[in-house]
Amino acid sequence: MSTEKSQYSPMMQHYLQLKEENPEPILMYRLGDFYEMFFEDAKICSRELDLVLTGRAAGKEKAPMCGVPHHSVQSYISRLIKKGYKVAICEQLEDPSKAKGLVERGIVRIITPGTWMEENLNDRSENYMAVLHTNPWQMCLIFCDLSTGKLKYEILEKSLSVLNQALAEMKISELVYDRSVDKSWIKALGSREDFVLSLQKAMPLSLEDESLLPMQDELLENTLQILIGYIQKTQMQHADHLMKLELLHDPEELVMDADTRSHLELIRTQSTSSKAKSLWEFMDRTLTSMGSRMLKNWIESPLTNVERIRHRQEAVQILLDQFLLRDQLRDHLDFVYDMERLAARISYGSASPRDVLQLIESIEHAAPILELSKDLHSCYPFLQTVDDCSDLYHEIHTAIQEDPPLTLKEGNVFAKGYNEKLDELRVLADESSQAILNMEMRERERTGIKNLKIGYNRVFGYYIDIRQNSVSMVKDEYGYTPRQTLSNSTRFVTDELKDLESRILSAQEQKVALEQELFDQLLNTIRKRLNDLHTLAKAMALIDVSVSLASIANDYGYVRPIFNSEHRVDVEEGKHPVLEQMISGYISNNWKMDTENHIQIITGPNMGGKSTWLRQNALLVIMAQMGSFVPARKAEFPIFKRIFTRIGANDDLMKGKSTFMVEMMEANEALQFADENSLILFDEIGRGTSTYDGMALAQAMIEYFEDAIKAKTLFSTHYHELTDLENQREGIKNVHADVKEKDGQIEFRYRITEGKSDKSYGIHVAELAKLPDMVITRAEDLLKTYEEQDEGKTFQPSFFVMEKSNPARNELLRRMEELDVDALSPRQALDCLYQLKNLANEAVTEK
Repeated sequence: MSTEKSQYSPMMQHYLQLKEENPEPILMYRLGDFYEMFFEDAKICSRELDLVLTGRAAGKEKAPMCGVPHHSVQSYISRLIKKGYKVAICEQLEDPSKAKGLVERGIVRIITPGTWMEENLNDRSENYMAVLHTNPWQMCLIFCDLSTGKLKYEILEKSLSVLNQALAEMKISELVYDRSVDKSWIKALGSREDFVLSLQKAMPLSLEDESLLPMQDELLENTLQILIGYIQKTQMQHADHLMKLELLHDPEELVMDADTRSHLELIRTQSTSSKAKSLWEFMDRTLTSMGSRMLKNWIESPLTNVERIRHRQEAVQILLDQFLLRDQLRDHLDFVYDMERLAARISYGSASPRDVLQLIESIEHAAPILELSKDLHSCYPFLQTVDDCSDLYHEIHTAIQEDPPLTLKEGNVFAKGYNEKLDELRVLADESSQAILNMEMRERERTGIKNLKIGYNRVFGYYIDIRQNSVSMVKDEYGYTPRQTLSNSTRFVTDELKDLESRILSAQEQKVALEQELFDQLLNTIRKRLNDLHTLAKAMALIDVSVSLASIANDYGYVRPIFNSEHRVDVEEGKHPVLEQMISGYISNNWKMDTENHIQIITGPNMGGKSTWLRQNALLVIMAQMGSFVPARKAEFPIFKRIFTRIGANDDLMKGKSTFMVEMMEANEALQFADENSLILFDEIGRGTSTYDGMALAQAMIEYFEDAIKAKTLFSTHYHELTDLENQREGIKNVHADVKEKDGQIEFRYRITEGKSDKSYGIHVAELAKLPDMVITRAEDLLKTYEEQDEGKTFQPSFFVMEKSNPARNELLRRMEELDVDALSPRQALDCLYQLKNLANEAVTEK
């Protein structure tokens, strides 16, 4: 593409100027009913959106071009955003029919992965972008979900590894940074594919923006300046709906890193099965998107304050006991829309008439929900101060008609009687339309031309259409002036028709303009109450989550857990909340650890239920501390402040880390940061290296946990030698996955019982997996040898190597195995015997 703009048409010169000012995003340029892309942007969109690449005359050369219809542009933008692109929207800023020259156009919004907040955004998920600013010793991160207005922050030590961990935890879609961030960091972050990077300068804060700060802090203020600047740059307007900054991690919340959340499948399942569910997916009985997002936050960040937990429990208990109240609340919650995102759209002026109608319906049902929730005031005193916005409802509830169009341009948005002047214009427009029909009938009678019709198009306006075979019937006294001659008809106008057209178009234009004005006024009325709407939305979400937890407790018979200060765990007949409902006859298990029992070493066969039991216990703790009831006959816990896990074997090949390295790094988190109020779950630590290395590391970790940390630790292992630690340290106990063995066969009991397991039953499990009989037999022989001899010094040459190096012998064995002796005739048997003898001779020769 040439850099000389003068060789292009005026329209293309304007396009190139906008592109030069905004080189990064794909520029969607509005031309009539289409958004067009040119040059390199057109090639990208053609490839990514499967669009036909054409060309457009642009002056001295033809420009590559592709386009999409304006009415379906959102779906195309969504696809580009999901692929990590940014999109700049250039709109027509004036009516093309009134433009005297080139239609005025300008960029009205830049859409990025972090600022995308249209209707097809997953309602029940958040879409966070992060903003990063650093000083010589610290860094600040602000996480912003623009679609809801939520702002969270944290100030951390200046470290790239710490930054990566924080970004992974929040699952961001975009990282905005300024020049304070080290270039080597940007290079490292740029290699990641889960979010895009955006550079932004800080801009001064208004008094309104300063009110978002929870405290005076220069680092935090500078980071907020970057965020406000980026929103202004991309959205082309101020964000009125942002909520006050909140600390990302409440000091009274249980801490889990991203790996722990992933291992426990809290929000996303690691299984490829279509039936698999995360804890959030399983527990989500909420009826509103706001409630679903709050439930997700509760699961990811359970509480450590016993009083707050008990308040949540009491709310669940009240709703569990009062099933009629629960059902009444559900009936009303079913009509509450996503008020947080509706408020955001209204704030930006992008709300449609239907959005406003949804908000009106939500407010209508919010008042009875708050009234019904009076019994919850002792649990949530906050509910007593919530404004139900009933005055706003009475002000706006008669505004929009029951089934409004999607956009204002279609007209007829407001209900009859809402505005007197609008009603008058509608009557005038309707009467004018009838006047056209009346005029058509009059002209037919006056002229005697039966095929006379009055039509309309955007170019000529209203016209009288007469077929060519009747044109000769037109007389001068009719006052018909020809406007256009077609092959089969001629179009005329009259002074009366022009006058009528002027009145009709004037009424239509006034009606459209007045509807736009009234809608803007309506949005401004709602904007004044954004803070009240956010508070009301929070109340609806809180009630929704409580109803959801009560419903699941009622359906599955969950019990209310209790908490102690003696550091005891006492769970009777506990169950994995998700698997219990997916597996018929799921086996429940106890989990008991007294004050002095810090570590339980779990042994037993693979598939015996060890890993499931580890996860189950962690999920019971999380459910209990988030305020939920739990699947057990009895549940008593201490308050845990952190959970550490090492479950599963995962290579991180992209970062050059083996399974064992990842294992050691995750184990180090617990070794470094765990204390007596932590819960540690380690599944087969040390299996990624040699037996003695792994066993030595595993024992060293157990001893360290017992002597230095004294955290409640569940440590599953196949190193049976570690079970001897029970005799050496009082705080260590053995439990095992029970198995019944009879006649060489095993039956999994899926029961965790006291004591150690004598075997790993690995060969039995391999047999269940249908490994070849020869492999199983050889493994049993070798196992006996290893058990009888010290360190396997009497190791014999591999039976499998011999097999592999003697194909004739393998073929002999195969033929003999397939031979059906009873089916052979005497002649066939003799021939077969000769063939087998020849194969045997070949085998001996090769040997």
